[in-house]
Amino acid sequence: MHGRLKVRTSAEEATRKQKERNAKAAAFRAGMERILAKKERAELDEELLVLTGKILSANPDVATLWNLRRQCLQTFAKADEETGGQSLFDKDLSFTEMCLQVNPKSYCAWHHRCWVLENCPTPNWDKEVELCTKYLKMDERNFHCWDYRRYVVAKANVPPSKELEFCTEKIQNNFSNYSSWHYRSKLLPILHPNQEDASRPISEEKLKEELELVLTAAFTDPG
Repeated sequence: MHGRLKVRTSAEEATRKQKERNAKAAAFRAGMERILAKKERAELDEELLVLTGKILSANPDVATLWNLRRQCLQTFAKADEETGGQSLFDKDLSFTEMCLQVNPKSYCAWHHRCWVLENCPTPNWDKEVELCTKYLKMDERNFHCWDYRRYVVAKANVPPSKELEFCTEKIQNNFSNYSSWHYRSKLLPILHPNQEDASRPISEEKLKEELELVLTAAFTDPG
């Protein structure tokens, strides 16, 4: 009838979604063909960064494309005698953030971020710690982010005592935060070693405190 909004049927909606998937698959194949052709010709140029970026921004888990980006960045950095490619590395850090918004648990994206920071002239490790805090607020069980946090706090020289406070806060927010418990178990022997018995990881006094914390967690969140 006139004036009435047409509602798609289930079949029409399925057809539409299939067309979208087919279009994305075709674009992916075309992009990969172009990228592999450039790889064969060793064309490590700006176009290759753009092409890999288009695919990785939709699917950050294609390891081959990250490898090609690293080769491009190394080439450009060597040519930049003034800054060593700092601006390019900064752009790629921003790019990995965009990819992590697509998939916060993308191992490839986190790994590439480590590589960029290890290779750029002036890495900002404090900013990386802040980034981890931000992502762990969104998903406190993102074990990729927890691994990355341990890496960057070592680089930023964050005191273990401060990290223990961070773990305590996360545990108090959610006693089922297993990643935070694990990190805590690594920090306690550093901060509270057992001076009398090396076979026991932490001091007796601290052990009793931790047992009380665990019991509180068990009764508060038995699941």
